[in-house]
Amino acid sequence: MPYVRFSAFLCGMVASWLIQESLWSQESASTPGGSGKVAPVVLEPADAIGQPFPSFKATDIQGHAFDLRRFAAGSPVVIALTSTSCPLCKKYGPTLAELEQTFLPRGVRFVFVNSITSDPLEETLAVQRELGWQGPVLLDRNSELLARFAAESTTEVFLLDQELKLRYRGAVDDQYGLGYTKPKPQETYLKSAIEQLLNHQSVAVARTSAPGCRIKLPGPPNGIEYHRDVARIVQNRCVECHRSGGVAPFPLESPEQVIAHAGMIIEVVQNGTMPPWFAAADTERPHRWINDSALGQDETGVLIRWLESNHEIGDPAVGPVPRVFNSEWMIGQPSLTVELPKRNRVRSSGYMDYIHQRIPLTHDQDQWIEAVEVRPTAPEVVHHVLVYAIPRGSDRLDVDERSHFLAAYAPGNGYQAFGNGFAKKLPADHDLLVQMHYTPNGRATFDQTRIGFRFAASPPRHEIKVYGIANTGIMIPAGAENHQEVAKLRVPRSAYVTAFFPHMHVRGKSFRFEQQTKQGTKPLLDVPRYDFNWQLEYRLLNPELVKAGDQILVTGWFDNSTGNPSNPDPARPVRWGPQTDEEMLIGYIEYYYAE
Repeated sequence: MPYVRFSAFLCGMVASWLIQESLWSQESASTPGGSGKVAPVVLEPADAIGQPFPSFKATDIQGHAFDLRRFAAGSPVVIALTSTSCPLCKKYGPTLAELEQTFLPRGVRFVFVNSITSDPLEETLAVQRELGWQGPVLLDRNSELLARFAAESTTEVFLLDQELKLRYRGAVDDQYGLGYTKPKPQETYLKSAIEQLLNHQSVAVARTSAPGCRIKLPGPPNGIEYHRDVARIVQNRCVECHRSGGVAPFPLESPEQVIAHAGMIIEVVQNGTMPPWFAAADTERPHRWINDSALGQDETGVLIRWLESNHEIGDPAVGPVPRVFNSEWMIGQPSLTVELPKRNRVRSSGYMDYIHQRIPLTHDQDQWIEAVEVRPTAPEVVHHVLVYAIPRGSDRLDVDERSHFLAAYAPGNGYQAFGNGFAKKLPADHDLLVQMHYTPNGRATFDQTRIGFRFAASPPRHEIKVYGIANTGIMIPAGAENHQEVAKLRVPRSAYVTAFFPHMHVRGKSFRFEQQTKQGTKPLLDVPRYDFNWQLEYRLLNPELVKAGDQILVTGWFDNSTGNPSNPDPARPVRWGPQTDEEMLIGYIEYYYAE
């Protein structure tokens, strides 16, 4: 069987396209559904609404003293929590800048508070400069202000009136939430509250939840130490992505960095979002997957108990030796390295349509790929990459997503190396067509993705192939919250399946592969909570034999209702299409033919 080396487990702990919240429960393998997407929720006003906000003094990022009363000077004030490492904070940076630009001439003053101790000072300064924030950025390294505000998440904002009484607290708007992004907000909570305040009206919505990186203050000691008990878990599960130069939004290479993100780590570990693994448990075959990243029960308990404690560090001498990573190509030196012919500009906010670029090649003989790696130059904004081979001279710049792709990239799955005797074919006289999907994260940037191929010296014993089992005739009714669609493949030739790749878009809810034989139906993969933010592969430890005449059944469930926060428009029916606001049902299988 082929051996595939792939990127690590706890990647992108709170990457902008994966953050979820624990408002779902894991369904059984027979029950489709489960969202994991969380939008702001309107709450009953707390007793603090209408009461004087606690006055405070602090130090801003320039080292200047700050006094809330002197700063306000009788003006309304917006206090916005922020962070350079929380992805939702980064997405909301441009929105806050726009609101400040709109309301500062009308007498509303803005102040920003960063309480994440591991956020580099120079990074915070750069964000303030790039976004053009006029108000001061306060440093709250001891979380004293968070405790004073009774803050709950890093995206929370507070609106104070001219008497410094609290009139609104909660989310900026509903454009960004846990696990979703909308083209534009449908509810502008902060903007509406400011307008009502300036117009001497009651604030209609005075309090909402604010999905973001959860804030967690230290608890009592419990005897667990970082270096002795926790460091190996973090090294084995986190740092391949959460490291300097990694694809995750912040490193977790030191206990201080882990402590700074304790609240969000607890959140995503408890709700099953991290490590990113969504296959239903198989009690009869518990070790089916090479890349099963689920934390063990003991690991989960130790990690969470330490994060909820007073964070004893312990003796570094008893901890693991730090991991060392290749500085460039994880597959070793490529035989061929190519890059996109031009840089793609990724804007700071909203979401972007797919971009397709052709990369010309010059080979005139078949090449056999024994390893391939896709390396974005701006991995923080790359949702996924698909690489196809197309005939040289073709002028097409579109993609048939059902095709046999050569390579794929998603955070946590950036390279593949096939074992001896296994390879993919790059046909002679073909070029590359690359599909790029970018996810803006609050700061405009550029990307010019590179691709490295390592070729085998001779043809392999087994050719690795990929096929997309698709239903291009899907039609999801408006408002349907659990609509089912099916795609089928009659197996023409016996083969061994090595991996599965479910694919839907933002209305995708759950996904299932099944094998139908003369003896009955056999489950292959069940994903009760599909997550578009994670384009995961599910790679088998032992390939599954599918025989000629068998049928592979792919079933997807879609949520096109108002209960799906990432739904662009629940009022319209949805059909097949390449863009995020359209839908797909594709069950990719990777396989090689049986002898």
